[in-house]
Amino acid sequence: MYKKMIPIMVILLFLGGGIGFYISSKASPEKQAVSSTIEYGPVVKGKESSSGTNYDIERDQLRDTLNLSFRIINAMINKDYEYLENVIDPSVTLNKEDNIITFTEINYESKLMERFDYNNFEFRGYMRDGEHILIILGVYNVMYEFKYVENKNVPGTYLLKSILTN
Repeated sequence: MYKKMIPIMVILLFLGGGIGFYISSKASPEKQAVSSTIEYGPVVKGKESSSGTNYDIERDQLRDTLNLSFRIINAMINKDYEYLENVIDPSVTLNKEDNIITFTEINYESKLMERFDYNNFEFRGYMRDGEHILIILGVYNVMYEFKYVENKNVPGTYLLKSILTN
């Protein structure tokens, strides 16, 4: 009796697996590419909450610098040099002719990003290292480390100090 049911169970297993694969392979609206026409605005550190806890401050710093990272990526892709010049530290130079950004403090230069896979990025970390804030993102086996410092001229905003990739 059970030997007769095995072929039927195998067929149902394959049929059910195929339907699940078909459904999961359909692109959902959440997985669509992000438009390259994002409006840029200054990222200002959130006001301290009434509780004033370190958790609230770190949460605000994480949110602000993570948003700033995506705005910088989008500005690089769209060659928005005006925006980039407003959010880079004075130790960072931008070569518009060659599309190169140079981080003089760490003696590192890189071409501006030409694309970023928003559908497959991973948030890999946030660290506060003295006066620096690190945001680490990854896409597959490539890691991007964004280092920010608080803008002394405009309190509550951050400037890009460096971007490192592996």
